[in-house]
Amino acid sequence: MMTSKELTRRLVELAGKHDVVGASAALWHDGTFVRAEAGTVNVDTGAPVLPGTLFAAGSVTKVFTASLAMTLVDEGLLELDAPVRTYLPDFELAHPERSAAITVRMLLNHSSGLPGDYMPDLPPGDDVLERLMRKLTTLPVTGTPGVRWSYSNMGMATLGRIIEVLTGEEYHAALRTRILRPLGLNATADAEELLLLSTAVGHTVDPATGKVSRVPRLRAWPENGPAGSRLWLDVDALIGLGRMHLDGTTPDGRRILSPTSLHEMRVPQFDDYWGCFPMYVNYGLGWAIAREGDDPVLVHGGANFGMHSNLYVIPEQKAVLAVLTNSTTGHQLYTELCETLLDECFDVRSPAPTYPPEPRVEVDNERFTGVYRSPNGQVSVEVHDGRLHLRTTPSPELVAWERLMGGTSGGGRALPLVCVDGERRRFSLGLGRPGVYGAVQFYEPDADGRPTLIRVGTLYERTP
Repeated sequence: MMTSKELTRRLVELAGKHDVVGASAALWHDGTFVRAEAGTVNVDTGAPVLPGTLFAAGSVTKVFTASLAMTLVDEGLLELDAPVRTYLPDFELAHPERSAAITVRMLLNHSSGLPGDYMPDLPPGDDVLERLMRKLTTLPVTGTPGVRWSYSNMGMATLGRIIEVLTGEEYHAALRTRILRPLGLNATADAEELLLLSTAVGHTVDPATGKVSRVPRLRAWPENGPAGSRLWLDVDALIGLGRMHLDGTTPDGRRILSPTSLHEMRVPQFDDYWGCFPMYVNYGLGWAIAREGDDPVLVHGGANFGMHSNLYVIPEQKAVLAVLTNSTTGHQLYTELCETLLDECFDVRSPAPTYPPEPRVEVDNERFTGVYRSPNGQVSVEVHDGRLHLRTTPSPELVAWERLMGGTSGGGRALPLVCVDGERRRFSLGLGRPGVYGAVQFYEPDADGRPTLIRVGTLYERTP
Protein backbone atom coordinates (compact mmCIF):
# COMPACT_ATOMS: atom_id res chain seq x y z
CA MET A 1 0.00 0.00 0.00
CA MET A 2 1.16 3.50 -0.78
CA THR A 3 2.48 5.50 2.19
CA SER A 4 2.12 9.23 2.78
CA LYS A 5 5.89 9.57 2.58
CA GLU A 6 6.02 7.90 -0.83
CA LEU A 7 3.01 9.82 -2.13
CA THR A 8 4.65 13.07 -0.99
CA ARG A 9 7.88 12.15 -2.75
CA ARG A 10 6.05 11.51 -6.00
CA LEU A 11 3.90 14.62 -5.73
CA VAL A 12 6.90 16.88 -5.08
CA GLU A 13 8.81 15.30 -7.96
CA LEU A 14 5.93 15.73 -10.42
CA ALA A 15 5.25 19.28 -9.25
CA GLY A 16 8.84 20.16 -10.12
CA LYS A 17 8.70 18.31 -13.41
CA HIS A 18 5.54 20.09 -14.57
CA ASP A 19 6.13 23.51 -12.96
CA VAL A 20 3.11 23.15 -10.68
CA VAL A 21 3.11 25.78 -7.92
CA GLY A 22 1.06 23.84 -5.37
CA ALA A 23 -0.74 20.51 -5.14
CA SER A 24 -2.51 18.16 -2.78
CA ALA A 25 -3.23 14.48 -3.35
CA ALA A 26 -4.86 11.69 -1.36
CA LEU A 27 -5.65 8.00 -1.70
CA TRP A 28 -8.23 6.07 0.32
CA HIS A 29 -8.38 2.30 0.01
CA ASP A 30 -10.66 0.14 2.12
CA GLY A 31 -10.08 2.14 5.30
CA THR A 32 -6.46 3.13 4.73
CA PHE A 33 -5.85 6.81 3.98
CA VAL A 34 -2.71 8.60 2.79
CA ARG A 35 -2.30 12.26 1.91
CA ALA A 36 0.43 14.52 0.51
CA GLU A 37 1.02 18.22 -0.07
CA ALA A 38 3.55 20.11 -2.14
CA GLY A 39 4.45 23.71 -2.88
CA THR A 40 2.69 26.96 -2.14
CA VAL A 41 -0.86 28.31 -2.35
CA ASN A 42 0.32 31.60 -3.83
CA VAL A 43 3.61 32.24 -5.58
CA ASP A 44 3.54 35.88 -4.42
CA THR A 45 3.20 35.07 -0.71
CA GLY A 46 4.96 31.73 -0.47
CA ALA A 47 2.36 30.38 1.97
CA PRO A 48 2.60 26.58 2.01
CA VAL A 49 -0.07 24.15 0.90
CA LEU A 50 -1.55 22.64 4.08
CA PRO A 51 -3.61 19.47 4.58
CA GLY A 52 -6.76 21.62 4.71
CA THR A 53 -5.92 24.03 1.88
CA LEU A 54 -8.90 24.76 -0.36
CA PHE A 55 -8.52 24.51 -4.14
CA ALA A 56 -11.02 25.11 -6.92
CA ALA A 57 -13.13 22.03 -7.58
CA GLY A 58 -13.82 23.09 -11.16
CA SER A 59 -16.02 20.66 -13.07
CA VAL A 60 -15.71 18.00 -10.38
CA THR A 61 -18.55 20.12 -8.97
CA LYS A 62 -20.76 18.39 -11.54
CA VAL A 63 -20.50 15.18 -9.50
CA PHE A 64 -21.67 17.12 -6.45
CA THR A 65 -24.58 18.61 -8.42
CA ALA A 66 -25.56 15.22 -9.84
CA SER A 67 -25.38 13.65 -6.37
CA LEU A 68 -27.56 16.43 -4.97
CA ALA A 69 -30.11 15.90 -7.73
CA MET A 70 -30.18 12.15 -7.07
CA THR A 71 -31.10 12.78 -3.42
CA LEU A 72 -34.25 14.41 -4.78
CA VAL A 73 -34.84 11.41 -7.04
CA ASP A 74 -34.60 9.15 -3.99
CA GLU A 75 -37.21 11.28 -2.22
CA GLY A 76 -39.61 11.10 -5.15
CA LEU A 77 -39.38 14.85 -5.81
CA LEU A 78 -37.53 14.53 -9.11
CA GLU A 79 -38.01 12.10 -12.02
CA LEU A 80 -35.09 11.46 -14.33
CA ASP A 81 -37.17 11.09 -17.47
CA ALA A 82 -39.57 13.94 -16.77
CA PRO A 83 -39.33 17.00 -19.04
CA VAL A 84 -37.48 19.96 -17.56
CA ARG A 85 -40.70 21.93 -18.02
CA THR A 86 -42.31 19.76 -15.35
CA TYR A 87 -40.23 21.70 -12.83
CA LEU A 88 -39.49 24.89 -14.80
CA PRO A 89 -42.72 25.64 -16.72
CA ASP A 90 -41.22 28.70 -18.43
CA PHE A 91 -38.11 26.83 -19.63
CA GLU A 92 -37.65 27.61 -23.31
CA LEU A 93 -34.79 28.33 -25.67
CA ALA A 94 -34.88 29.56 -29.25
CA HIS A 95 -36.18 26.14 -30.41
CA PRO A 96 -39.51 25.60 -28.57
CA GLU A 97 -40.00 22.01 -29.74
CA ARG A 98 -36.48 20.98 -28.82
CA SER A 99 -36.78 22.75 -25.47
CA ALA A 100 -39.94 20.81 -24.66
CA ALA A 101 -38.15 17.50 -25.34
CA ILE A 102 -35.29 18.06 -22.86
CA THR A 103 -35.50 15.84 -19.77
CA VAL A 104 -33.71 15.81 -16.43
CA ARG A 105 -31.68 12.76 -17.52
CA MET A 106 -30.39 14.70 -20.54
CA LEU A 107 -29.08 17.42 -18.24
CA LEU A 108 -27.20 14.80 -16.22
CA ASN A 109 -25.70 12.88 -19.14
CA HIS A 110 -24.91 15.91 -21.34
CA SER A 111 -27.25 15.07 -24.20
CA SER A 112 -29.64 18.02 -23.86
CA GLY A 113 -28.13 20.15 -26.63
CA LEU A 114 -27.96 23.11 -24.25
CA PRO A 115 -24.98 25.47 -24.70
CA GLY A 116 -21.62 24.15 -23.62
CA ASP A 117 -19.88 27.32 -22.48
CA TYR A 118 -22.33 30.20 -22.39
CA MET A 119 -20.84 32.64 -19.84
CA PRO A 120 -22.58 36.02 -19.55
CA ASP A 121 -20.85 36.66 -16.15
CA LEU A 122 -24.03 37.83 -14.45
CA PRO A 123 -23.89 39.84 -11.23
CA PRO A 124 -23.80 37.43 -8.27
CA GLY A 125 -26.81 36.89 -6.07
CA ASP A 126 -29.11 34.21 -4.75
CA ASP A 127 -31.29 34.61 -7.85
CA VAL A 128 -28.46 34.26 -10.41
CA LEU A 129 -29.72 30.92 -11.77
CA GLU A 130 -33.24 32.28 -12.10
CA ARG A 131 -31.84 35.20 -14.09
CA LEU A 132 -29.78 32.81 -16.21
CA MET A 133 -32.90 30.90 -17.24
CA ARG A 134 -34.29 34.11 -18.71
CA LYS A 135 -31.04 34.65 -20.62
CA LEU A 136 -31.25 31.19 -22.21
CA THR A 137 -34.42 32.07 -24.12
CA THR A 138 -32.39 33.64 -26.94
CA LEU A 139 -30.01 30.69 -27.38
CA PRO A 140 -30.40 27.64 -29.62
CA VAL A 141 -30.71 23.99 -28.69
CA THR A 142 -28.08 22.28 -30.83
CA GLY A 143 -29.14 18.95 -32.32
CA THR A 144 -31.89 16.60 -31.22
CA PRO A 145 -32.14 16.37 -27.40
CA GLY A 146 -31.26 13.00 -25.94
CA VAL A 147 -29.40 11.66 -28.97
CA ARG A 148 -25.79 12.81 -28.73
CA TRP A 149 -23.33 13.54 -25.95
CA SER A 150 -22.33 17.20 -25.94
CA TYR A 151 -20.62 18.55 -22.84
CA SER A 152 -22.83 21.28 -21.40
CA ASN A 153 -22.20 23.58 -18.48
CA MET A 154 -25.62 25.15 -19.07
CA GLY A 155 -27.21 21.74 -18.62
CA MET A 156 -25.78 21.57 -15.11
CA ALA A 157 -26.79 25.17 -14.41
CA THR A 158 -30.36 24.31 -15.43
CA LEU A 159 -30.27 21.31 -13.12
CA GLY A 160 -29.11 23.66 -10.37
CA ARG A 161 -32.15 25.83 -10.94
CA ILE A 162 -34.45 22.78 -10.71
CA ILE A 163 -32.80 21.93 -7.39
CA GLU A 164 -33.55 25.43 -6.14
CA VAL A 165 -37.22 25.17 -7.10
CA LEU A 166 -37.65 21.76 -5.46
CA THR A 167 -35.75 22.48 -2.25
CA GLY A 168 -36.69 26.13 -1.78
CA GLU A 169 -33.00 26.92 -1.20
CA GLU A 170 -30.36 28.67 -3.25
CA TYR A 171 -28.24 26.05 -5.01
CA HIS A 172 -25.14 26.28 -2.81
CA ALA A 173 -27.29 26.33 0.34
CA ALA A 174 -29.00 23.14 -0.81
CA LEU A 175 -25.61 21.60 -1.59
CA ARG A 176 -24.40 22.45 1.90
CA THR A 177 -27.58 21.10 3.53
CA ARG A 178 -27.79 17.83 1.64
CA ILE A 179 -24.19 16.91 0.74
CA LEU A 180 -21.41 18.98 2.30
CA ARG A 181 -22.63 19.14 5.90
CA PRO A 182 -23.83 15.51 6.22
CA LEU A 183 -20.47 14.30 4.86
CA GLY A 184 -18.51 16.77 7.03
CA LEU A 185 -16.64 18.18 4.04
CA ASN A 186 -14.34 21.19 4.18
CA ALA A 187 -15.82 22.88 1.13
CA THR A 188 -17.46 26.22 0.46
CA ALA A 189 -18.62 28.63 -2.21
CA ASP A 190 -18.66 31.55 0.24
CA ALA A 191 -16.04 34.20 -0.57
CA GLU A 192 -15.77 35.33 3.06
CA GLU A 193 -15.00 31.78 4.18
CA LEU A 194 -12.29 31.57 1.53
CA LEU A 195 -10.65 34.65 3.06
CA LEU A 196 -10.57 33.02 6.49
CA LEU A 197 -9.03 29.73 5.36
CA SER A 198 -5.92 28.51 3.59
CA THR A 199 -7.03 29.12 0.00
CA ALA A 200 -5.05 28.35 -3.13
CA VAL A 201 -5.08 30.79 -6.04
CA GLY A 202 -4.51 29.84 -9.66
CA HIS A 203 -1.31 30.27 -11.64
CA THR A 204 -0.49 30.27 -15.32
CA VAL A 205 2.66 28.60 -16.58
CA ASP A 206 4.35 29.69 -19.80
CA PRO A 207 4.92 26.42 -21.70
CA ALA A 208 8.03 27.78 -23.38
CA THR A 209 9.86 29.22 -20.39
CA GLY A 210 8.15 27.71 -17.33
CA LYS A 211 7.55 31.22 -15.99
CA VAL A 212 4.78 31.27 -13.39
CA SER A 213 2.27 34.09 -12.93
CA ARG A 214 -0.64 34.39 -10.56
CA VAL A 215 -4.03 34.69 -12.28
CA PRO A 216 -5.60 38.17 -12.11
CA ARG A 217 -8.94 36.97 -10.77
CA LEU A 218 -9.98 34.27 -8.31
CA ARG A 219 -13.52 33.54 -9.51
CA ALA A 220 -16.05 34.64 -12.13
CA TRP A 221 -19.26 33.54 -13.84
CA PRO A 222 -21.47 32.82 -10.80
CA GLU A 223 -24.21 31.49 -13.10
CA ASN A 224 -21.96 28.48 -13.70
CA GLY A 225 -21.85 27.54 -10.01
CA PRO A 226 -23.55 24.13 -10.41
CA ALA A 227 -21.16 23.36 -13.27
CA GLY A 228 -17.96 24.30 -11.44
CA SER A 229 -17.21 28.02 -11.16
CA ARG A 230 -17.64 28.62 -7.41
CA LEU A 231 -16.91 25.60 -5.21
CA TRP A 232 -13.58 25.41 -3.31
CA LEU A 233 -12.57 22.35 -1.26
CA ASP A 234 -9.65 20.45 0.22
CA VAL A 235 -8.46 17.05 -0.91
CA ASP A 236 -10.14 15.31 2.05
CA ALA A 237 -13.47 16.66 0.79
CA LEU A 238 -12.92 15.10 -2.63
CA ILE A 239 -12.06 11.81 -0.95
CA GLY A 240 -15.20 12.16 1.20
CA LEU A 241 -17.43 12.58 -1.82
CA GLY A 242 -15.77 9.62 -3.50
CA ARG A 243 -16.21 7.43 -0.43
CA MET A 244 -19.90 8.26 -0.35
CA HIS A 245 -20.13 6.94 -3.91
CA LEU A 246 -18.83 3.55 -2.78
CA ASP A 247 -21.98 2.65 -0.84
CA GLY A 248 -24.07 5.81 -0.59
CA THR A 249 -23.47 6.47 3.11
CA THR A 250 -21.56 8.85 5.38
CA PRO A 251 -18.68 7.53 7.51
CA ASP A 252 -21.10 7.17 10.44
CA GLY A 253 -23.59 5.16 8.39
CA ARG A 254 -26.13 7.80 7.42
CA ARG A 255 -27.50 7.14 3.94
CA ILE A 256 -27.13 9.92 1.37
CA LEU A 257 -27.90 8.02 -1.84
CA SER A 258 -29.79 4.79 -2.37
CA PRO A 259 -28.12 1.79 -4.03
CA THR A 260 -30.49 2.33 -6.96
CA SER A 261 -29.28 5.90 -7.48
CA LEU A 262 -25.62 4.89 -7.16
CA HIS A 263 -26.16 2.25 -9.82
CA GLU A 264 -28.07 4.65 -12.08
CA MET A 265 -25.22 7.15 -12.01
CA ARG A 266 -22.73 4.45 -13.11
CA VAL A 267 -24.73 3.06 -16.03
CA PRO A 268 -23.21 3.98 -19.43
CA GLN A 269 -25.69 6.21 -21.21
CA PHE A 270 -24.50 5.92 -24.80
CA ASP A 271 -24.19 2.96 -27.16
CA ASP A 272 -21.85 4.87 -29.46
CA TYR A 273 -19.96 7.23 -27.18
CA TRP A 274 -17.04 9.07 -28.71
CA GLY A 275 -16.29 12.01 -26.47
CA CYS A 276 -13.55 14.59 -26.39
CA PHE A 277 -11.46 12.91 -23.69
CA PRO A 278 -9.40 9.82 -24.59
CA MET A 279 -9.41 8.57 -20.98
CA TYR A 280 -13.22 8.24 -20.89
CA VAL A 281 -15.02 5.36 -22.58
CA ASN A 282 -18.57 6.47 -21.76
CA TYR A 283 -20.63 8.79 -19.59
CA GLY A 284 -23.11 8.09 -16.83
CA LEU A 285 -25.18 10.56 -14.82
CA GLY A 286 -22.73 13.18 -13.57
CA TRP A 287 -19.83 10.72 -13.81
CA ALA A 288 -17.49 10.07 -16.69
CA ILE A 289 -16.65 6.37 -16.99
CA ALA A 290 -13.06 5.25 -17.50
CA ARG A 291 -13.92 1.55 -17.41
CA GLU A 292 -17.27 -0.13 -17.94
CA GLY A 293 -18.40 -3.53 -16.67
CA ASP A 294 -18.66 -5.27 -13.32
CA ASP A 295 -15.62 -3.40 -11.95
CA PRO A 296 -16.28 0.15 -13.17
CA VAL A 297 -13.97 3.11 -12.79
CA LEU A 298 -15.65 6.48 -12.32
CA VAL A 299 -13.81 9.74 -12.94
CA HIS A 300 -14.28 13.45 -13.34
CA GLY A 301 -11.77 16.21 -13.92
CA GLY A 302 -12.12 19.92 -13.41
CA ALA A 303 -10.52 23.24 -14.23
CA ASN A 304 -10.86 26.79 -13.02
CA PHE A 305 -8.65 29.86 -13.36
CA GLY A 306 -5.15 28.38 -13.27
CA MET A 307 -6.27 25.24 -11.43
CA HIS A 308 -6.90 21.58 -12.25
CA SER A 309 -8.54 18.83 -10.21
CA ASN A 310 -9.33 15.15 -10.65
CA LEU A 311 -11.28 12.44 -8.80
CA TYR A 312 -11.32 8.67 -9.39
CA VAL A 313 -13.62 6.17 -7.70
CA ILE A 314 -13.31 2.37 -8.05
CA PRO A 315 -16.38 1.05 -6.20
CA GLU A 316 -15.63 -2.68 -6.35
CA GLN A 317 -12.12 -2.17 -4.97
CA LYS A 318 -13.28 0.41 -2.40
CA ALA A 319 -10.77 2.94 -3.62
CA VAL A 320 -10.80 6.71 -4.11
CA LEU A 321 -8.00 8.84 -5.57
CA ALA A 322 -8.05 12.66 -5.64
CA VAL A 323 -5.65 15.37 -6.81
CA LEU A 324 -5.90 19.17 -6.58
CA THR A 325 -3.48 21.64 -8.19
CA ASN A 326 -3.21 25.42 -8.62
CA SER A 327 -1.41 25.68 -11.97
CA THR A 328 -2.38 25.46 -15.62
CA THR A 329 0.01 22.51 -15.94
CA GLY A 330 -1.79 20.69 -13.15
CA HIS A 331 -3.56 18.38 -15.58
CA GLN A 332 -0.18 17.01 -16.64
CA LEU A 333 0.69 16.31 -13.01
CA TYR A 334 -2.58 14.59 -12.13
CA THR A 335 -2.61 12.57 -15.35
CA GLU A 336 0.84 11.12 -14.70
CA LEU A 337 0.28 10.59 -10.99
CA CYS A 338 -3.16 9.01 -11.35
CA GLU A 339 -2.19 6.73 -14.21
CA THR A 340 0.80 5.45 -12.25
CA LEU A 341 -1.08 4.89 -8.97
CA LEU A 342 -4.12 3.30 -10.62
CA ASP A 343 -1.89 0.86 -12.47
CA GLU A 344 0.36 0.01 -9.51
CA CYS A 345 -2.29 -0.22 -6.82
CA PHE A 346 -5.46 -1.34 -8.60
CA ASP A 347 -4.46 -2.81 -11.96
CA VAL A 348 -6.38 -0.06 -13.72
CA ARG A 349 -4.97 1.32 -16.96
CA SER A 350 -6.16 4.19 -19.09
CA PRO A 351 -8.05 3.04 -22.16
CA ALA A 352 -6.15 3.17 -25.41
CA PRO A 353 -6.96 6.29 -27.44
CA THR A 354 -9.93 5.63 -29.69
CA TYR A 355 -8.88 8.19 -32.27
CA PRO A 356 -5.24 7.78 -33.31
CA PRO A 357 -4.01 9.96 -36.18
CA GLU A 358 -3.53 6.97 -38.47
CA PRO A 359 -4.62 5.22 -40.56
CA ARG A 360 -5.92 7.99 -42.72
CA VAL A 361 -9.23 7.32 -44.49
CA GLU A 362 -9.99 9.15 -47.73
CA VAL A 363 -13.32 11.01 -47.84
CA ASP A 364 -15.21 13.39 -50.11
CA ASN A 365 -13.89 16.60 -48.61
CA GLU A 366 -16.59 18.87 -50.01
CA ARG A 367 -19.34 17.05 -48.14
CA PHE A 368 -17.87 18.14 -44.81
CA THR A 369 -17.01 21.75 -45.56
CA GLY A 370 -19.09 24.56 -44.16
CA VAL A 371 -19.66 26.81 -41.18
CA TYR A 372 -21.10 25.32 -37.98
CA ARG A 373 -22.30 27.51 -35.10
CA SER A 374 -23.33 27.29 -31.45
CA PRO A 375 -23.21 29.66 -28.44
CA ASN A 376 -19.58 28.50 -28.04
CA GLY A 377 -18.74 30.25 -31.29
CA GLN A 378 -18.09 29.05 -34.81
CA VAL A 379 -16.33 26.11 -36.43
CA SER A 380 -15.29 26.32 -40.08
CA VAL A 381 -14.36 23.18 -42.00
CA GLU A 382 -12.20 24.09 -44.99
CA VAL A 383 -10.02 22.43 -47.62
CA HIS A 384 -6.35 23.42 -47.86
CA ASP A 385 -3.91 21.64 -50.18
CA GLY A 386 -6.44 18.88 -50.74
CA ARG A 387 -6.87 18.18 -47.02
CA LEU A 388 -9.67 18.97 -44.62
CA HIS A 389 -8.87 21.53 -41.93
CA LEU A 390 -10.85 22.83 -38.98
CA ARG A 391 -10.79 26.44 -37.80
CA THR A 392 -12.46 27.60 -34.58
CA THR A 393 -13.66 31.10 -33.76
CA PRO A 394 -14.67 31.06 -30.10
CA SER A 395 -17.22 33.42 -28.60
CA PRO A 396 -15.83 36.52 -26.82
CA GLU A 397 -16.87 35.01 -23.47
CA LEU A 398 -14.94 31.82 -24.21
CA VAL A 399 -11.88 33.84 -25.22
CA ALA A 400 -12.03 35.67 -21.91
CA TRP A 401 -12.28 32.38 -20.04
CA GLU A 402 -9.29 30.98 -21.93
CA ARG A 403 -7.21 34.01 -21.06
CA LEU A 404 -8.00 33.67 -17.38
CA MET A 405 -7.09 29.99 -17.68
CA GLY A 406 -3.70 31.04 -19.01
CA GLY A 407 -4.11 29.70 -22.51
CA THR A 408 -5.62 30.43 -25.86
CA SER A 409 -8.53 28.76 -27.58
CA GLY A 410 -6.61 28.17 -30.76
CA GLY A 411 -9.08 30.31 -32.65
CA GLY A 412 -7.99 31.44 -36.07
CA ARG A 413 -5.65 28.53 -36.79
CA ALA A 414 -6.68 25.94 -39.36
CA LEU A 415 -5.74 22.51 -37.97
CA PRO A 416 -5.68 19.36 -40.12
CA LEU A 417 -8.47 16.80 -39.82
CA VAL A 418 -7.63 13.14 -40.38
CA CYS A 419 -10.50 10.72 -40.96
CA VAL A 420 -10.10 7.53 -38.91
CA ASP A 421 -13.58 6.05 -39.48
CA GLY A 422 -15.32 6.93 -42.74
CA GLU A 423 -18.56 5.09 -41.99
CA ARG A 424 -19.10 6.93 -38.70
CA ARG A 425 -17.54 10.18 -39.97
CA ARG A 426 -14.97 10.27 -37.17
CA PHE A 427 -11.87 12.43 -37.42
CA SER A 428 -8.85 13.22 -35.28
CA LEU A 429 -7.67 16.79 -34.87
CA GLY A 430 -3.96 17.32 -34.37
CA LEU A 431 -3.40 19.68 -31.46
CA GLY A 432 0.33 20.09 -31.86
CA ARG A 433 1.28 17.99 -28.83
CA PRO A 434 2.63 14.44 -29.12
CA GLY A 435 -0.02 11.86 -28.27
CA VAL A 436 -2.83 14.41 -27.87
CA TYR A 437 -5.67 14.33 -30.37
CA GLY A 438 -9.09 15.87 -30.49
CA ALA A 439 -12.13 13.76 -31.29
CA VAL A 440 -14.23 15.31 -34.04
CA GLN A 441 -17.36 13.67 -35.40
CA PHE A 442 -19.93 14.69 -38.00
CA TYR A 443 -23.62 13.70 -37.77
CA GLU A 444 -26.98 13.70 -39.48
CA PRO A 445 -26.26 14.16 -43.19
CA ASP A 446 -28.86 15.99 -45.25
CA ALA A 447 -30.31 14.85 -48.58
CA ASP A 448 -27.03 15.73 -50.30
CA GLY A 449 -24.98 13.71 -47.83
CA ARG A 450 -23.60 16.79 -46.08
CA PRO A 451 -23.48 16.55 -42.26
CA THR A 452 -25.62 19.06 -40.40
CA LEU A 453 -23.82 18.70 -37.05
CA ILE A 454 -20.22 18.56 -35.89
CA ARG A 455 -19.03 17.80 -32.39
CA VAL A 456 -15.79 19.33 -31.16
CA GLY A 457 -16.30 18.84 -27.43
CA THR A 458 -19.80 20.28 -27.84
CA LEU A 459 -22.15 20.27 -30.81
CA TYR A 460 -22.21 22.91 -33.53
CA GLU A 461 -24.94 23.08 -36.20
CA ARG A 462 -24.19 23.81 -39.86
CA THR A 463 -25.54 27.09 -41.17
CA PRO A 464 -27.07 27.38 -44.66
